[in-house]
Amino acid sequence: MQYKDVPEVEVIEHQKVDLQDPLVVLGFAGHGLVGGIAVSHIIDQLKMKEIAHVRSRYIPPAVVFMDGKLRHAFRVYSDQKGELCAIVCEIPLRSDGAYPIASTLLEWVEEKGAKELVVLEGVPVQGYPKTRQSYCAAEMEKIRECEKKGVKKITAGIVQGIAGSILDECLTRKITGIVFLTHVVAFMPDPEGAAVLINTMNQVYGLGIDTKILTTRADEIKQKLKKVAESGQKMRQAEEKRGVPERVYI
Repeated sequence: MQYKDVPEVEVIEHQKVDLQDPLVVLGFAGHGLVGGIAVSHIIDQLKMKEIAHVRSRYIPPAVVFMDGKLRHAFRVYSDQKGELCAIVCEIPLRSDGAYPIASTLLEWVEEKGAKELVVLEGVPVQGYPKTRQSYCAAEMEKIRECEKKGVKKITAGIVQGIAGSILDECLTRKITGIVFLTHVVAFMPDPEGAAVLINTMNQVYGLGIDTKILTTRADEIKQKLKKVAESGQKMRQAEEKRGVPERVYI
């Protein structure tokens, strides 16, 4: 198969699933890998099943494996009731593919009846974060709802890359987009930061996800994900030579 035969972006469904106006939560290979760690933990805890993957010429030619098992890098999951959809990508994406991927992905989740979408991201700090709390950014009605549940809004900032493109696409569609952010160690897997984001999801959406394993096994998880983080850093450095890499600026 030649490069020209690879689709610009395509969501390939493995099986037909009747999603019930699902809440969609997304995590990417950003700072501290917190988005990916958090969403993967949600998937594991709820025993969600993989229902689709994203295929695109903008995804680097790579496959992910964990504990020896091969899997697509950009995957879509559903819980048993079809009320929660989780999307995770474990490698950095080409920056010029952010808008095509966001547009195709949002078109797919909109067809599934999704009305609300949550992105989980990390904000890098020097050294180890002094405080562990999360912040939100969304449209005003959703911000007020989050504040009532104890999540503070962030005053100013820019979310770039695929996460920013998805949130921007939400503004042009009938989907409420929200991002939960927490401070993280820049280029090191940060399970504690992921736990903070999951606890925020628990606060706002009542998911009831147990995060103890992320904090008690933090060192083990860090070692397991260290090579993934190092590979991601190399991909980011390669991206800098071609264009703007994915970043979250606050």
